[in-house]
Amino acid sequence: MRPAIRILHVVDSLGKGGLENGLANLIERMDPQRFEHVVLTIRALGENAARLHRERVRVICLEKQEKGLPVQTHLLARQIREIQPHVVHSRNWGTIEAVVAAWWVRSAAIVHSEHGLESDVNITEPWRRRRFRRLAYTLADRVIAVSHQLKDFHTKRTGFPAHRVSVIHNGVDGRRYYPDAETRASVRRELGVRPGQFCIGSVGNLSPVKDHMTLLRAVESLPGDWRLFIVGKGPQLSNLQAFKDSRPTWKDRVSFLGGSDRVTQLLNALDVYVLPSISEGIANSLLEAMATGLPVVATASGGNPEVVVDGVSGTLFPVGDSACLSDQLSALRASEELRLALGRRALQRVRESFSIESMVRSYGEMYEGLLPTGPSAAKVVA
Repeated sequence: MRPAIRILHVVDSLGKGGLENGLANLIERMDPQRFEHVVLTIRALGENAARLHRERVRVICLEKQEKGLPVQTHLLARQIREIQPHVVHSRNWGTIEAVVAAWWVRSAAIVHSEHGLESDVNITEPWRRRRFRRLAYTLADRVIAVSHQLKDFHTKRTGFPAHRVSVIHNGVDGRRYYPDAETRASVRRELGVRPGQFCIGSVGNLSPVKDHMTLLRAVESLPGDWRLFIVGKGPQLSNLQAFKDSRPTWKDRVSFLGGSDRVTQLLNALDVYVLPSISEGIANSLLEAMATGLPVVATASGGNPEVVVDGVSGTLFPVGDSACLSDQLSALRASEELRLALGRRALQRVRESFSIESMVRSYGEMYEGLLPTGPSAAKVVA
């Protein structure tokens, strides 16, 4: 049996975003006899660092180690020489310099993956960034996107051949996210939700690209007895809070819960989950809500249509269309039968097409496929 494959994962930080949670999920579920993991963060550690430490994963923060210095290719190259990984895997634009560093060192296979967009897809990317991204893709041994939409987006912008980009969808852990009637009842009592009150929720970073303001505008015209819970933190919190405060009747209706370690429990308390993002790759929060058996309403953007079959496993609405979102929420509030039907089919869809087992298997096969096989393989990876 050959030694474990050492993978150096390069990420911007280990905060609570979908990419970071997805990386932690992947590492937790990969066979430790086959794979060894080192995580290098460019900017900061974050909440998921403690989770990885529990898995005995070595975590390095470049900013902490090189305080006051800008991120440069030679710093990453030095880490690669010291760690001696068999695979260097960078994620998103913020770490793409690691591709050049790994190519420079020439001691490891190189993977770069795209997990989402930092801004609106309609914003023109500087030509220098497009050219550097294409260069990095060319230097990498494998380029991955988490959705077909994201693959098409980057290949069209860079001119990089589409056949050289593979798609590996995110997967959800069905052992952590599942419907639980007892949890639902207890958390609703804790939150002060009245019997029969319609509960709407959304989980994610409070950043402009997540567009929670559209959700607030949608519930403004929603009839009946409803509550809205927004889980997350970020730069848009003050704007969202000000919008709420300007509507006195919302004092006990709209709640900002901040960052939370209880997302699994909070999801069970909801009647519907909303993802109003301007752009997405494959949103982990959407998969988690569907795995909890919730009906979901999401924007028809990014990878969302690859996850949600409109009218079957959830509903889709145009980006920024608060009126359409309000209409869809009204229909769900009025029909428990519709909510239950969409929730059942959402659960079935993620179990069949977006399981964490499938994701882990795909990454494992990809990593192993990068290394030589046969009698000399043990020497190559030792």
